[in-house]
Amino acid sequence: MEAISLTVTTPSVRPELLPILEKSLKRQTFKSFEWIVGSPFEYKEADIWVKDPPKKEGDYYSLNKSWNAMFKKAKGKVIVNVVDGIELLPDTLGRLFSHYLINPKACITCVGDQYDERGVCVWQDPRKRIDFGSFYPVSHPEMEFCVVSFPRAAVNKVGGIDEEFDKYAALSEKEMAARMYKMGYTLWID
Repeated sequence: MEAISLTVTTPSVRPELLPILEKSLKRQTFKSFEWIVGSPFEYKEADIWVKDPPKKEGDYYSLNKSWNAMFKKAKGKVIVNVVDGIELLPDTLGRLFSHYLINPKACITCVGDQYDERGVCVWQDPRKRIDFGSFYPVSHPEMEFCVVSFPRAAVNKVGGIDEEFDKYAALSEKEMAARMYKMGYTLWID
């Protein structure tokens, strides 16, 4: 059996959006990956399904608990989080794994735009810029988990995402990126 190089994690509460990502994962040129879906419903097309942990009193959601549960199941050296409804370019996983091979301490957030059902761009990622090229360092406030990669060792070193952020809607990924940076990991955007 071939070792898994990369783990794709996907938290989801929208079953209708998972097939979009599933099709895009099947088109990836890099094949040494597993796909873990964390959700309240079972998604049989994923390699591993992790049932959403229950909310605690006062929680807005259980997203961060779900991420941590998926991270614990991950076998890949690199974790790539991709939210449901995302369509990746066919070389995305390969590029992210190549970045890891070049710099095993690289944490990389990716840019992307939103399109409607006709293919018309309805939102452009404000982090996308060309004055630094297409790959450059960023600070932790620019780290988004829509599409992001980081070494599994980094997640283990910082102890995952702080689940206290389940009481609020946002910022947990930025706080985790700040802790990774303090531990010597580098933050990039591609």
